[in-house]
Amino acid sequence: MVNDECRMMNNEYIQNHIGATSMIANRIFYFIGGVSCLVLIPIVPVTTFLLGFVIGLLGRIPYFGALISILILLPLNLVWLVLFFPMLGLSWVCRKAPALRNVIGILFIPWVVVANTLVVLVPSMGEVESRACKIMLCEAWPFTWEFWQFLSRRFDLESADSASVALNEVVERMTRGDPIKQRFIIRQSGDTILNRGTPYLSRR
Repeated sequence: MVNDECRMMNNEYIQNHIGATSMIANRIFYFIGGVSCLVLIPIVPVTTFLLGFVIGLLGRIPYFGALISILILLPLNLVWLVLFFPMLGLSWVCRKAPALRNVIGILFIPWVVVANTLVVLVPSMGEVESRACKIMLCEAWPFTWEFWQFLSRRFDLESADSASVALNEVVERMTRGDPIKQRFIIRQSGDTILNRGTPYLSRR
């Protein structure tokens, strides 16, 4: 009985330790993302406005406008998918082998920064929450798989699992001071986050 209790305490300690150290890669990415934002701040309004204006203008061409808009956005969406699926796959590997999360997470940060930069530079074209979702999938790295599962309502943020504890911290950091992301998370969670009184989310 005592041995079982000791084993359970030891397993809990190991899980908590892994959960704490697994945040290193995410915090490094968050820091690098913050620095890159300073560089992108003067560029983003120009790229989003110009590209949005051109697509909107071409979209008004009779008969062919919608097709032209799709042809312009399609390559950008394909590039996003090429960047996203390796990111999702490696995050799944991290889920299955938590000890590798920091190694993979840190080595793959440049790839995720490129993916995040692409999303930030492309206009939302009215799909504001879709754009916010893509940004959060990047910002959740290396917990992208867990966040993807959460969006599919297959991952419980209330679990005592170390990845759930870590993802809670990630979600808190991502949504802090951002009403669009907060509304998106609340909608995806089915209000369960609000019902448990999560302090960093509120209806707006």
